[in-house]
Amino acid sequence: MASNIIVIEKDLLKSKAFRPLSGNSKNVYFDFLMKRVITKTKAQPGRKSEAVILNNGKIEYCYSEAEQKGLSRDKFAKAINQLVENGFIDIAHLGTGGHKGDKSKYAISDRWRSYGTENFIKKTRPKDTRKGRGWDAYHQKKSLNIGMEINTPSSMEIHTPR
Repeated sequence: MASNIIVIEKDLLKSKAFRPLSGNSKNVYFDFLMKRVITKTKAQPGRKSEAVILNNGKIEYCYSEAEQKGLSRDKFAKAINQLVENGFIDIAHLGTGGHKGDKSKYAISDRWRSYGTENFIKKTRPKDTRKGRGWDAYHQKKSLNIGMEINTPSSMEIHTPR
């Protein structure tokens, strides 16, 4: 059910996990909440109906979308890291980033409820293990060249007759 309203529990706003979030992290979290598709379950006799997130684990929020909202790639990555570490979101699928259509997918989490206790399940963003791209590829190639003799005009001895 589409709605122009997002509901945020007071417990969340008062929590030890929410208070230390950066402003960017809070904004990104609110964006995640707006991306939820929520439905209510039918109540069984004597029970209340519950809200269920239909697209939990399938929520997409890519870097280009964050950039359109004024967040740099670095700030968006830091916000995602903080939200995962504090228990607000989980990464359901880590996209490859280089293949069209393979985007990261996120799930709204309630791990934040036990943040700061021994029951808190710590998670971090998985490291990017792709090879052959960006920083890793540049430094891998650079390390292969260490110790190799390179004949450039500045490194060659210039012999001039006396």
